[in-house]
Amino acid sequence: MNQKTHLPLDPELATEREAPVDPETGEPLDCTRCGACCEAGPGNIPLTEDDLVLWRRAGRQDLADRVDEGHFGMMAFPTTHEGACIYLTRPEGRSICSIYEGRASTCREFQAGSWQCLEFRRDARKKGRLR
Repeated sequence: MNQKTHLPLDPELATEREAPVDPETGEPLDCTRCGACCEAGPGNIPLTEDDLVLWRRAGRQDLADRVDEGHFGMMAFPTTHEGACIYLTRPEGRSICSIYEGRASTCREFQAGSWQCLEFRRDARKKGRLR
C-alpha cells in the first residue's frame, strides 16, 4: 500500500463537551441512537498509518487489509452501498460499532456536539435516517 497523507483532525472536533444537545431538537446527544457520523458516505471516515500499525500489533490484520480510498488521497473505512461504515451495526435500533474497542483514531477523537457532528445529524435528518 502506498504511503497516504494524514491531515490533522480539526481540534474543535475533538473538544469534549458537557452533556451536548442537538440545537434543532434540544435532545441530549446519544451516539448509540444516532450513528450519523458513521453514515457520512464513501471516503468520509479517514484512517491513518498509525491506525494500521495499531491494528496489526493487536492481531487485527483483517482491519488493516480492508481499507478504501478516502478523500484527498487518504485511506478510509469501507462503506456499504448506502454509505455507512461496514462496521456500523443496528441492533434493536441502536447504532453500535462492531470494532469499538479498536476503532480508528478519527472515531476515537470525534466528539458528540462538534460542528461536524451536528452537520452529519442535519444531513441524516434530511435523508430521513434520523428523527
